[in-house]
Amino acid sequence: MRYLKHLQYGLLILVFPTACLAQNRLPDTSNKDTDYFDFWPGTWYMEVDGKMDTTATKFVVEQGVNEWTYEETWVLVYPESNSIYKARGIRGWSPTTQSWPYIWMGESGFFQQWEGRKVDGHWYIYKHFNINGDKYLSRQAWIPESNGTRLMRISEKSYDEGKTWELRFKEYYQKKL
Repeated sequence: MRYLKHLQYGLLILVFPTACLAQNRLPDTSNKDTDYFDFWPGTWYMEVDGKMDTTATKFVVEQGVNEWTYEETWVLVYPESNSIYKARGIRGWSPTTQSWPYIWMGESGFFQQWEGRKVDGHWYIYKHFNINGDKYLSRQAWIPESNGTRLMRISEKSYDEGKTWELRFKEYYQKKL
């Protein structure tokens, strides 16, 4: 019986390979959405007082397993507590959802999956939180400026499922050339 089930799946893939693999197939050509993060690879340093600060938070972005996947290594610096937190992020174009979802993993075991949504021409990530009874929808974006060597990272939260937003933080980063 088990053998027959495997045989059926094998025949299905042989007869309809495109249909079986279509949900996982990358686009054949680039477009404005798939190329949104072309500026992304490199080392990015937080801007402090309008200047790149190489002692502040930074993240390094490398190409992932394909041309529409990026792996991020974060070193978050918290001067007020004299501490550093390391994390990894992975973002990639999803042909299934036609979006840029995001995964975040921190050294403390912190793990998050974020949904990608396009807002006013920019890609944001969205996630619901419930932190000690504080329930809200969070969104963040890394919006490129000028020639792709400076960006604004913005984080907002909403208590009405995205009808209105309040700023959590806004910070700027510069790419080291």
